[in-house]
Amino acid sequence: MSDEKIFDRLDRLMNERNFISGIHNYCDRWCERCLFTSKCSVYAMEEEEQREAERSGKAETDPFAYVHQVFQEVSEKLRQWADEQGIDLNAEPDEDMKIAEVKRKSGVSDFVSIESEAYGKWLMNWLKENHIETETIKKELGNTDTHALAAFTDALEVLGWYMFFPAAKFRRASSDPFEDSDAGHADRNGSAKVAIIAVERTMAALAVLLRYMPSHEDEMLDALIRLDRIRNQALLDYPEAMAFKRPGLDD
Repeated sequence: MSDEKIFDRLDRLMNERNFISGIHNYCDRWCERCLFTSKCSVYAMEEEEQREAERSGKAETDPFAYVHQVFQEVSEKLRQWADEQGIDLNAEPDEDMKIAEVKRKSGVSDFVSIESEAYGKWLMNWLKENHIETETIKKELGNTDTHALAAFTDALEVLGWYMFFPAAKFRRASSDPFEDSDAGHADRNGSAKVAIIAVERTMAALAVLLRYMPSHEDEMLDALIRLDRIRNQALLDYPEAMAFKRPGLDD
């Protein structure tokens, strides 16, 4: 691990490169397919850490060192900020925060979060149950149609990547603690937008799978109907989401 602190490293990178501020907040974290990695400070930090790990020979032996270092530095920064602002981090939370915590612990959520998570669990089980069949199809397509193989493989990758992604983003959108502020509105709409986009990409991937797995038509159509309902409800719940401009990604 380098002696350079995480925040010092970030400051150095911010001065050296022309990053797009906030681009990582509303992306899908699929860096391998992203055209904007050169503009992303998070990606740059991860690259730096990977290079440092390789230089120090700790890439395999100390996988949690980076997370631990980040936590330690964030805790230190938080204490410094609290001292500057005169905030007691050990104080009892106010009533609104207590209510929010009770809601969180009780599992209160909205339709799109619950349904998205249920879909993700269904898909996880479905992929496990049909793994042999999908592998067989890939082998057959590899011998007959490489373009079809690429489309089928890509669809499986999309389904796997976005399995639980919408649920997490919808949950963030529905539980923003700063919902009455401009920043809260922006974060809610940005989170909802990237979740809706993920649902749409998932629906497209399922349609591709259906083309090559017609025997699963009933299951696929049920899943598509469920996702369409999630999408439609999300558009009603977050009417300003699709108009939100994600930094860099929607410019």
